[in-house]
Amino acid sequence: MKILDRTSMREADRKTIEDFAMPGTVLMETAGIRVAEFVRAGVSKNSRVVVLAGPGNNGGDGLVAARLLNKAGYRVSLWCAAKAGSYKAEASVNEKYLKKAGFPIKYLLEQKELDDFKDDLLFADLLIDSLLGIGANREIKGITADIINSVNSSGLPVLAVDIPSGLDSDTGGVLGCAIRANWTVTFSNPKQGLFLHPGAGLAGEIIVADINIPDLLLEDETLDLITAEHVMDILPERPADAHKGSMGRVLIVAGSPGMTGAALMTAESALKGGAGLVYLASPESICSELASNLMEVITVPLPEQEKGVISPGAVDIIIEKARECDALAVGPGLGTGEVTSGLLYKLVQLSPIPLVLDAGALSALGQNLNMLRSARYLPVITPHPGEMARMTGVTPGQIQSSRLDVAVKNARLWACIIMLKGPNTIIASPEGRAAINPTGNQNLATAGSGDLLTGLVASFIAQGVPSENAARAAAFMHGLAGDFILPCRGHMARDVLANYKQAFRYVEQCEQYYEGNPYLKKARPI
Repeated sequence: MKILDRTSMREADRKTIEDFAMPGTVLMETAGIRVAEFVRAGVSKNSRVVVLAGPGNNGGDGLVAARLLNKAGYRVSLWCAAKAGSYKAEASVNEKYLKKAGFPIKYLLEQKELDDFKDDLLFADLLIDSLLGIGANREIKGITADIINSVNSSGLPVLAVDIPSGLDSDTGGVLGCAIRANWTVTFSNPKQGLFLHPGAGLAGEIIVADINIPDLLLEDETLDLITAEHVMDILPERPADAHKGSMGRVLIVAGSPGMTGAALMTAESALKGGAGLVYLASPESICSELASNLMEVITVPLPEQEKGVISPGAVDIIIEKARECDALAVGPGLGTGEVTSGLLYKLVQLSPIPLVLDAGALSALGQNLNMLRSARYLPVITPHPGEMARMTGVTPGQIQSSRLDVAVKNARLWACIIMLKGPNTIIASPEGRAAINPTGNQNLATAGSGDLLTGLVASFIAQGVPSENAARAAAFMHGLAGDFILPCRGHMARDVLANYKQAFRYVEQCEQYYEGNPYLKKARPI
């Protein structure tokens, strides 16, 4: 499913009207129908619904929804934050219709009217926010800010039309203030700002509503939303005659004294991801400890320069073993330093199989990321914001404020696939493609979570999934496993790992992905 920015959505609207001869009034009517459909599906008739309509086309969508809900038996109170008669184009048509039909419209332009609006909210059951839409891109002040703050203070359930008012639809930034929505019905395709924080935290459940924008107008868009449908297409089949040798071999270089847990969790994740065989190559001094905690993983002792530090001469052993495998993951719990850096540089250059680099491997690379260009296959790197900040020489705050741009820019610069972890994880490729993962919650914010993700990516690659798709599927499945645990304290990464089986079963059995899907409702259509 494509994710659109402001410019792309407007261009798709324009081409639909001009090139496909679809009248703008029909698009607006369809948008209003979709909003009304959502309300009718979940809100009992005779409920009091306040519709807050702004001065633009987003407000026009609200006017349509108000008319349809009133006709359906809801008690609708319509407030327009625009002067009477000031609506233009399609929105003007709907304002005139309502007036001609005798529908009462209240106008919200001054403080005294705001007080009446607040009183109206006291007796309402739902507020529909069609105040600003995707066009907002400046700080919100004055009466508009007062309206938004009044809505947030009311405690009412809120349904946002296309995007919560006050969010920048491209960046997810808050333009001074923004409405907190319980649901967002977004038209045609999701908007970027709905999946970039803080906007992602204000949008609530996201419902994608078809309004007849032709799919072919969106074919060149480069940003995707990862969905269960997409992941089902990616996941490799497990044929009836499968055996451990046919389901992929993963080699993991990980672990150091005091950091054996990272290596263990990466290996277990690779197995639970479906790989037939997993080899864990670690400093020889910790291999006995690792072996005692792993029943299904084969340990490969590596010579040490000093205790816990892999010798540079281990490169030959790793490369020889890699020739028997299908994916090489390097970094979880790995010690850092000059020796590790030298080892890693050689592995990047010599590895005969695709690489996944995380944690200690990223620290060893430092800011020398251009050497990734020497890899035989596109490496996958999996930095969290702090690691990405060190790799690019900026602050974590700067990374978080422009996650999408950072991932896309550096994937091209370093010729690698970047999985920029965090809510919501972004996967970017050197060709300029990117995807945003909608699954996952606070349960993933714990030690070991990233090690699980690394193992899962490597597992999918070993099973024959191209690296970019493996990264997308792994992010989705890892997040989904976390979603099966309600967000609360008391959970560890191993609890997420325990849910991998349930997550796989859920997706593989979910033939009708969008129907009744409680975990992926963040982007389900109506």
